[in-house]
Amino acid sequence: MESKLTGRIALVTGGSRGIGRASALALAKAGADVAVNFQHREDEAQAACREIERFGRRALPVKADVSKATEVARLVQTVEKALGSIDILLNNAGIGPPRTLAEITEHDWDEV
Repeated sequence: MESKLTGRIALVTGGSRGIGRASALALAKAGADVAVNFQHREDEAQAACREIERFGRRALPVKADVSKATEVARLVQTVEKALGSIDILLNNAGIGPPRTLAEITEHDWDEV
C-alpha cells in the first residue's frame, strides 16, 4: 500500500538522535526517503540510516553544521544529488547550553 509520503524526500536536521531520530524514522515508516543530518554523532546517524533502510526507504547521513550558510548549501546539494529534490524539511537541530535557566544569557539564548 502506498503512503502519502511515498516518493517524497525528507531532510531532518539533528536527525541522529532524540526527537530528530524519532522523526526521521516516522517519516521513513510513512514512506519517505530520509537524509539524516548530524554534526558530531556519525555513528548514531549511520545507525539511524540503517533503521530507515529496514523500512525499505533510502537513507543518507550528511555531516553539516546548520549554523553556517556554506555548510547548509553543501548539505542541500548533497541531499539533492543523492536522493532528489527535498520535499520535507524538519528543522530539529539545536544546542543546549549546560546551564540552568537562570544562568542562560541573552547571547546563549540567541545561539540556541
